[in-house]
Amino acid sequence: MKRVSTLQLISLLCLLGAIALGVLVLPKSAFLPRTAYGPILHEEESDFSRIRVRGSDSKRHLLFVTDSGVEQLQSTIDLENPGELQVAYTRALFASLLFKNPQERMLLIGLGGGGMVRFVEERFPEATIEAVEIDPAVVRIAGEYFQTTEKPGVILHAEDAFAFLQRKHNAFDAIYLDAFLRPSVDAEADGKTARLKTVAFLETMRDQLSEDGVLACNLISYRKTTPGDLESLREVFPVVRVIDVPRTGNLAVIASRRKKGLSREGLLERARSLEEVHDLPFTDFVKQMRE
Repeated sequence: MKRVSTLQLISLLCLLGAIALGVLVLPKSAFLPRTAYGPILHEEESDFSRIRVRGSDSKRHLLFVTDSGVEQLQSTIDLENPGELQVAYTRALFASLLFKNPQERMLLIGLGGGGMVRFVEERFPEATIEAVEIDPAVVRIAGEYFQTTEKPGVILHAEDAFAFLQRKHNAFDAIYLDAFLRPSVDAEADGKTARLKTVAFLETMRDQLSEDGVLACNLISYRKTTPGDLESLREVFPVVRVIDVPRTGNLAVIASRRKKGLSREGLLERARSLEEVHDLPFTDFVKQMRE
């Protein structure tokens, strides 16, 4: 009896530890989606995802819903302040400015609600950003509910990024790859998203960049495919830096075509200069950065 009681106690402690870790690591919205995101404004099943829009007041949230009913946040926009990035990992992706600044031509792969597009539109009005989204329903919803539409300097493509990048384009200063959060990634039912992580596709993106251009991509730290993704990035790019985004499970990865990266001291100096112009915590990005 004593041994059974001890095992039960150990099991209970392990369970409590796992719950505590989840509370610390995962955002509140993972536990209380209705409270965090507000009522459902729209929902539909596209050829690629089950899409849901929630919101209250001026906030809009685009979510993909897994087969088990779990909501995965893709984008958040405050329609009254669209130039403010609301999702932590999207802010970290702009650590790319530490490696390439200015960025006059940008490409975004994976649109969501268009939070990054609206940020660039507001903060870098002289820049051009093109966004490629495989799901036409997402492009339409981004316009209807998030006010993300084409205009001078903003070009939206409803197309498979794999096909888009088979064509030669004028060189981009930065490519932002945000196509790793789709519910089908782990199952890889049709392989379309999985293709975005192959060495061949990374080489295709690299060749579309300017000589000192950068690729910034979002990875999920706990996914079993992430170590392989990082290995592929290091095979293709000479400089790869990883930023742990606190309390999210996201990794913002910056890969540069430059043959040699700046030292930590050089990055900190550049971070302080950027913080005088942009309200992003570049110094924190450097401190959270690892090879």
